[in-house]
Amino acid sequence: MSYPWKNMSPKDGFMVRQNALLSDMDQKILTFLYQPLIGATAYSLYMTLWTEIGEESYWSEGILHSELLTLLNVGIPELYQARIKLEAIGLLKSYLQTDPEKLYVYELLAPQSSAVFFNDDLLSLLLFETIGERKFRNLRSRFVVAPLNKEKFQDVTKSFLDVYRFDAELFKQEKALLKEPVELVGATQPEGPTIDAQTFDFKFFYTGLNSHYINRSAITKDLEKTILVLHTMYGINELAMQRYILEASDMETGNIDERKLKNVVYHDYHKNNQKNVQLQDVVEKDIQVDQKQQKVREDDLKQQGLSEDEIKIIEVSEQISPYDFMTSIKDQKGGYVTKNEEWTLEEILRKANLPSSVVNILIHYILVARDNPIFEKALAYKISNDWAQNKVFSPEMALQKVKKMYSENAEKQQTVKKQYGNQRQTNYGKPVKTRTETLPEWAKEGNTAKAEQPMSEAEKQAFMERLKKIQNFGKEGD
Repeated sequence: MSYPWKNMSPKDGFMVRQNALLSDMDQKILTFLYQPLIGATAYSLYMTLWTEIGEESYWSEGILHSELLTLLNVGIPELYQARIKLEAIGLLKSYLQTDPEKLYVYELLAPQSSAVFFNDDLLSLLLFETIGERKFRNLRSRFVVAPLNKEKFQDVTKSFLDVYRFDAELFKQEKALLKEPVELVGATQPEGPTIDAQTFDFKFFYTGLNSHYINRSAITKDLEKTILVLHTMYGINELAMQRYILEASDMETGNIDERKLKNVVYHDYHKNNQKNVQLQDVVEKDIQVDQKQQKVREDDLKQQGLSEDEIKIIEVSEQISPYDFMTSIKDQKGGYVTKNEEWTLEEILRKANLPSSVVNILIHYILVARDNPIFEKALAYKISNDWAQNKVFSPEMALQKVKKMYSENAEKQQTVKKQYGNQRQTNYGKPVKTRTETLPEWAKEGNTAKAEQPMSEAEKQAFMERLKKIQNFGKEGD
């Protein structure tokens, strides 16, 4: 299954744009009204993006997603989930550029005012269902302004022309300047979340109402939006909605009491359902499925006899592109990727038709296991050819191949030792030491006695730190 967050990488850059100024009141609205709907992670994402914007520039500098992952302490799936929650609720617009380089632009939108929020059927009903009636009333009271008794006061406010005078001719001369097309901060009005009408057949709905006394003109565009919200939130079909409309109508005038409509729907729903309506995030289910699949894969790898370290190597190999994988290893070793290495890697990827994860195991073998300073061309071609011909199409198969190579090499060394001992004579009678390969712990077969002894804390920490650096490659910037 393909998950949308798989297209995002910690190395992807982004910039933040602000099209409206965020006031203290906006922050309160975000905290008390929006946060219960979007959750703590999405709220933190919004506030973090907002703090990245420079003063009076309304644009941030270029940033890597790895910095967001670190600040929010989440993974790519959770970051994507938080982002689309902000998009859905009307707080964020996301744009993607792919050429000449991959770059996201996140445009922060201002929240609705408290008056618009509480008058919006979708937002207010969602909040009501999420936090309950008592908390809803308490929150709404935070934004209630005590009315001014205008009967006791006289309005003495001056008009504009009572105070200012201006030259009409000068105004005409500067009219062209005033009409110059510029985009000013705050010019865009905040937009609330919208609901698609595809799942509700209004034509069928109105046909059923024709046989009743309902005044068709009483169903305004605003009432249609309310009907869509009630249909979406409470799962009311067209026939049931007709019944509720009749119940909320005045028999004499044929007009519809919108408040009564919402009340009868709410009470009827909760009469049969003990729990409040829950917002179901479609991505949450995908994340859970993905995590379950990863767990199943880990269990399968363990059944194949792979150790925890080997499983970690496999997981990393499946998450990062070969170029980033190689660059990360070189960075950790204090080196750099040469042009020849890039060309070698490109040719292997193009011709060998091996999965990226398998190529990453090859990179790990040459640069880490063998501790070669460079991605040796002849050796890389030899192994990739062998793996392509032997259908090595998974990282675990590649690991088994690496183990076999070490095992065969160790047997050869043992044979040499038995025949000639640890030293052999040259034509000049000088002893020459026989070179031996050191087998890494994760590549040894049948290492059961060693496996019973856990890694020391220092070794474990060093190993996990190395994998973490590879996974979070790009965090410090290019």
